[in-house]
Amino acid sequence: MGDAVQNSMGQIGRQWLTVVAVVMAIAVNALSNFFPPAGQNIGQISNTTFSDVLITPAGYAFAIWGLIYIGLIAFSLYQALPAQRQQADIAQAAQWLIGACLLQMVWVYVFLLSLFWLSVVLMFGILFCLANAYLRTRAETVVPRRKNRWLFQAPFSVYFGWITVAAVVNVASALTVTVQAGSAALSMGAIAWTIVMMTISAGIAATVALRYDDAAFPMVAVWALCAIAVRQSAVVPIAFVGIALSVGLVCIIVRVQGVARRSRREPSSPT
Repeated sequence: MGDAVQNSMGQIGRQWLTVVAVVMAIAVNALSNFFPPAGQNIGQISNTTFSDVLITPAGYAFAIWGLIYIGLIAFSLYQALPAQRQQADIAQAAQWLIGACLLQMVWVYVFLLSLFWLSVVLMFGILFCLANAYLRTRAETVVPRRKNRWLFQAPFSVYFGWITVAAVVNVASALTVTVQAGSAALSMGAIAWTIVMMTISAGIAATVALRYDDAAFPMVAVWALCAIAVRQSAVVPIAFVGIALSVGLVCIIVRVQGVARRSRREPSSPT
């Protein structure tokens, strides 16, 4: 009896800690924009220090954080419901999300203090946490109900998808500062490496989409690749590859959505 009560209290604590972690991550990000420790917020650093990083998307692409935060709030409230308290997959995903939120809060201020290689280490830590959380959303034990799709799977697909792209951009940014690329940013070598990184990002998105029948993850990659093409519209090879990769991913998205619709029509599938 005592163990059951203790376990229940632990689950409740985890539920509330998840809500607090999500709220704190959003608050820290907002405060960093208004009160940056070194005088520049993330957007300003992106437009100045990293203006020569060819893989950086156009500014509007970062509006996706609004969607990410809406999804995380929705999940945090969903997992806090009494009905979800004993759901092992949801509990484990929440635990990994707490880790991702904590690392993200640290990443914000490390990046703003121009400790760019340390920010890369933290970014891969966030990516590791989200990869583990994402795998829980795709576990065979997850019941494919509409609520689970929209409140459990989709938020992690979008967040994980964006952080996958952000990790590539973070590495490219740190490398640019290290080698002091400056005016050499438009060299053929830089363009070639940018195309390679874009292709790798698209390849990861395609692999995840086909492996897990996930349309949301590659949609994020399409959003980022199109934004890169827009920002680098004067650099024809990058713009062309960005659009071409986006078209390829859209074809995969259509295929995945078709598979998902057929799967949901099967009589044996829960609704």
